[in-house]
Amino acid sequence: MPAPMRPQAIVVVRFSYVADAGFKLSRSGLDGVRRTLYAPDRLARRFHLFEALALPSLAAQTDTDFTLALLVGDDFPPDARARLERLIAPLGDAHIVALPPYNNYKATKAAIEAVRRPEATHLMTIRLDDDDALGKDCIAAHKRIAPELAALGPADAPAVVCFNNGLFLEIDTGGSRLFGVIEKLPISVGTCMIAPADARPTVFSTDHRRLHTRWNCYTEALTPRFIRTVHRDNDSAANVSGERIDYTPAKLDAVLAQHFPFTRAALEALSA
Repeated sequence: MPAPMRPQAIVVVRFSYVADAGFKLSRSGLDGVRRTLYAPDRLARRFHLFEALALPSLAAQTDTDFTLALLVGDDFPPDARARLERLIAPLGDAHIVALPPYNNYKATKAAIEAVRRPEATHLMTIRLDDDDALGKDCIAAHKRIAPELAALGPADAPAVVCFNNGLFLEIDTGGSRLFGVIEKLPISVGTCMIAPADARPTVFSTDHRRLHTRWNCYTEALTPRFIRTVHRDNDSAANVSGERIDYTPAKLDAVLAQHFPFTRAALEALSA
């Protein structure tokens, strides 16, 4: 009988990390990337959305046994780093990992290794951008589904869990728009890979839209579990790959009340 899994859930958030490859912005060179990411007005916008969306969604998780790896550059402005440290302090197992410029995979892999627990047999690596949000039961659902999915394949094979039902929040100067989506491809927000702790792949090993072409992938379309923001600072195109759902205001209120720690009024009042 195989030994029981002892998985560790690790949420990885890149906060204005200066990468040397893997993003459209990387084409401007490291100096250009730093100027853009560390510009005071842009940092202010990132903190605004992080404090309004990502952080409250982590604090509201029904299962609080997870690790947060917050990835920043090793030259991240000291006052901004101190602010991040204060913000994540209430979370049970949250860490800032400061690294020099690497490509996206190398940096996120190093951040994961930095917070890995020695007793973990498997790692559940979960994507979350600093301007997006998870549904309140996202971690709990991953812990329930991912080990069962992994058990269906070879013992050493990674597997991916993706929640395709959620909300898009478009933010611009003309007002914010909130609508539902059911994606047909794996989305970045909240997607999880479970793999043996010593395995090379993580959820960042390939473009999230192609995860299902490399590994067994479970997608769930019934429960809203993410909020994806669309605004002027997005590095990648935030296009709906599947079905758009224009909920009534009353239905939006009900979805938010059941699955997220936000009100419609608060979300629609956000600026970026």
